[in-house]
Amino acid sequence: MNVLESAEKHGHYKKVSSRKGGEYHGPCPMCGGNDRFHIWPEENGTGGWWCRGCNKGGDLIQWLIDVEGMTFPEACKAVGRDLPEQQEGKTPQVKRPAGDNWRPSIPAAPADLWREHAEKFVENCHQQLLARGEEPGSPLHYLAGRGIKKESAVAARLGWNAGEKDKDAYRAREAWGLETILKDNKKKKLWLPIGLVIPNYVDGALRRVRIRIPNERRTPDFSTPYYVVPGSGSDTYVIAPGAKAFVIVEAELDSILVAQEIEGLNIGAMAMGNNSAKPTDKAYALLDAALHISVALDYDLEAGNNKNPGGSSWLWWREHFPQAERWPVPVGKDPGDAYKAGCSIREWIKENLPPIFHISGGKKEKAKVTFNSDRAHHLVQHSQGRIGAEFKSEGWQWLQQNRPQVIQFIKAKEDGIEAFFTAEDEQGLTWELQVLEAAYKKAWKIYEERPPVIARCKMEGGDCVCCGNCRESEEE
Repeated sequence: MNVLESAEKHGHYKKVSSRKGGEYHGPCPMCGGNDRFHIWPEENGTGGWWCRGCNKGGDLIQWLIDVEGMTFPEACKAVGRDLPEQQEGKTPQVKRPAGDNWRPSIPAAPADLWREHAEKFVENCHQQLLARGEEPGSPLHYLAGRGIKKESAVAARLGWNAGEKDKDAYRAREAWGLETILKDNKKKKLWLPIGLVIPNYVDGALRRVRIRIPNERRTPDFSTPYYVVPGSGSDTYVIAPGAKAFVIVEAELDSILVAQEIEGLNIGAMAMGNNSAKPTDKAYALLDAALHISVALDYDLEAGNNKNPGGSSWLWWREHFPQAERWPVPVGKDPGDAYKAGCSIREWIKENLPPIFHISGGKKEKAKVTFNSDRAHHLVQHSQGRIGAEFKSEGWQWLQQNRPQVIQFIKAKEDGIEAFFTAEDEQGLTWELQVLEAAYKKAWKIYEERPPVIARCKMEGGDCVCCGNCRESEEE
């Protein structure tokens, strides 16, 4: 096994050079950047890799850790490499449960010089988009065809890079703080293709610039729609980070459409970039605290095998977020297709929401709810039934001994439910039930991922006095 063989499970890689065992280019499985990802399959025997977009790279071991989610010992075993000897005084590694190997990445912030030039570029492109108006053939007209209103385009700071004299723009890489790359003894330029500019801001700071290249301007060398400007960070694209629920899609434009259509429902949207990408650290924290996640990754079949990548990727989301549900669009492959087909994006999203989002839709959709004792009892009974089906009683004692703060939080929520019932506040009751169910799910996950119990014999004077039935259990 080498890096190329493992990478071909994630995408197609084109051979661009035969020197030194060959060089391949293709999509980055982590940041989604295309044609900036390099593989040298014969480097060091098992191959090397590097992405100019997110600046990650390494050998086969690093590939298996970063992309395949293995631990270091698992990666070593997969390639037949012996582990370094355990040093005295170090805690032995304990194999974690499946699904616990993955950790959200912490993207590096772009360099200050890059951000300075990128912000000027984004602002200039935004003004160009507005200056072209909304006539047929304009970028705003194209966005309207996808259901995106001008107000939403302005809020997202979308722009249009017109290039220079109807040709793609090029800049000195060094001026943007990027490393010098030589090709045929000449310095490569920073490519800024004509297209729709989509910036990604995190906490008000520009972290990434992606350009959607129009169909007619794509070439055999760069045939995919999206190009990530080198130097960008790999942060997840998030709209409304303070929301209580999120819709997961692939493209930023789809997330802008979804966020526009569900305004007032206290729901946010996240764009992953592709179906195999995972949320980065800040996005993961938001999802982990969310009451509900609708996973609406593209529903498209691969040519020749009828496999649905979005459906396959759903298995990862189900494993890591118990509050997630697979919710593909009812027609087409993504929200943009569904909108064009006449589907109401708002109603499609609302249909998959927990009851609290129907009762309390935010400031713009506040519903006056008259308290009904029978209905309230019904809500509590159904909630208790769902909790009982997922949370086993044997976990309670372990949590009391090892995670008392979790039990305290659950008891506080249960007291809150009683208080809302007494106050005849059905909105508060429904909301508290949602929070309680999420707390029980998280508690059960903590219990399932507890460290293993290692049996030890009783020792007296250096001798084992264990008869086979008197072992002590000590938790590491």
